Amino acid sequence: MNQIIQQQHTQQRAPALLPPKELAEKIARLKQILEFENELISLRNAKAMTEHQSEKTRLVGIYNQQMTLISRNPEQYKRFPKSDVDYLKEVSQEFYEVLDTHFRKLSSVKSVTEGIVKAVAEEAAKKKAPPPTYNASAAINSTVSSTNRRTLGSAISCNEVV
Repeated sequence: MNQIIQQQHTQQRAPALLPPKELAEKIARLKQILEFENELISLRNAKAMTEHQSEKTRLVGIYNQQMTLISRNPEQYKRFPKSDVDYLKEVSQEFYEVLDTHFRKLSSVKSVTEGIVKAVAEEAAKKKAPPPTYNASAAINSTVSSTNRRTLGSAISCNEVV
């Protein structure tokens, strides 16, 4: 008896494969959000990108879930009309093109931001560094202790992929 209840409960929680038209609607909406974000990046208004963040996160989750279900059993989509599946393929292709543009724009913004952070960190390190000292032969000292003194208190920048 308990086993039957567990099976029913498991079946109720298992994600269902969406029909092609419904999945295409979700992908089209996600594409629309990415196009909006691409425009915001072009306008240098990245702060406004948080406006649709929760919806985008939800749609990405649905998209990933559906792609996993389709990849596990691609034969399931053969039961739907060919025109619906073709429409899903068309919407998906458009989505991939927008996604590629979005990725390139975000990569560019990330590179610029990292360059700015590095430049600021280097400038801060220069300003905090003690003045150079000279040794007996009138060359700038580069002993380990003077190098360590220059690096103490300097800025540290990290490159971390989020």
